[in-house]
Amino acid sequence: MLIIPTYNERDNIATLVSRIRGAAGNEPILFVDDNSPDGTADEIRRIQATDANIHLLARPGKGGFGSACRDGMKKILQGNVDPYMIQMDADLSHPPESLPRMIELLKTNPVVIGSRYVSGGGANGWDFRRHALSFGANIYARILTGIPAHDLTAGFVGYQANTLRLLKLEEIRSEGYAFQMEMKFNLHRAGIRFCEFPIIFLERRSGKSKFTRKILLEGIRFPLGVMEKRITGRL
Repeated sequence: MLIIPTYNERDNIATLVSRIRGAAGNEPILFVDDNSPDGTADEIRRIQATDANIHLLARPGKGGFGSACRDGMKKILQGNVDPYMIQMDADLSHPPESLPRMIELLKTNPVVIGSRYVSGGGANGWDFRRHALSFGANIYARILTGIPAHDLTAGFVGYQANTLRLLKLEEIRSEGYAFQMEMKFNLHRAGIRFCEFPIIFLERRSGKSKFTRKILLEGIRFPLGVMEKRITGRL
């Protein structure tokens, strides 16, 4: 099952669902919407009327990306509805055409990361500054946290359900890019290995980026906090 958090992504929903159906057939999709003012939930309900494998978890307010992912994961785990779940974004930056490969890899790997920073991966639509910032941020996070993955901020990630049951999801508090790092950090500490395969990340073509100064600062602080605990032996 796919978990797709949404906030003001109405214009992308129909295209996203169409591409997912073209690539992965009737794979179930759980949208987690934070009461989007642009009517994203209404667009999801419209598609639901003709697609029984579309599900919607409508939340009353803007709770944040990380909590949306956690709520979606908990809902799927509680229902025992699928042996795996795949987290991806609604802005068409993650290629649905890569879903068949991820699903196949999840049969033998507990965590699968669609990575920009392994051979064959990359990002289209970024200028040099954006490439340098993202690449540098991943090196910074990898050195400070010790997590053996190349793309620590990747949001196109598949998990075997039994692997997620090893975590206490309610204790993962980060919301933005730091949520991606905190998930991988806790999985690494639990002894879980990662499988990375290359994807081409595409810059969004419609809608507004959710990136904020608060998300940036959280992404800087999390690796620093981990490094401090590693140095002081508090992990």
